Amino acid sequence: MQLKGIHHIALNVRDLDLAEKFYGDVLGFKVLHRFSKGLRHIMMDTGNSAVALFETPDLDTGASVQKLSEEGYMHFAFGADKESFEGIVEELKAHKVSIDGPVKRGDGVSIYFNDPDNNHLEIHYDEK
Repeated sequence: MQLKGIHHIALNVRDLDLAEKFYGDVLGFKVLHRFSKGLRHIMMDTGNSAVALFETPDLDTGASVQKLSEEGYMHFAFGADKESFEGIVEELKAHKVSIDGPVKRGDGVSIYFNDPDNNHLEIHYDEK
């Protein structure tokens, strides 16, 4: 089997418009496609893959995300360049995003934060 990598990661969100603003305005991702059949959702370009956001208004992820993240370490990590990392941290703070870190992880540095639906996210750069 020869796969090409990760095409997209899918996340459920309560409010698609709010999620689009966060992933678009805060993280800088662009909408690739809008879908209206089935669950209303969008596909956003992350640079080397995509994030699909599916609107699920009655979504209650609190306990599930907490269990997956705190006990199972579930999160999504986005890459950055070392040179732009400090600016990224400042941009997140300017958008009032609460971050943990920066912390040294392996051969790099990471920060951690949540999206509006409490999905755990990471931005990481490698020092090499």
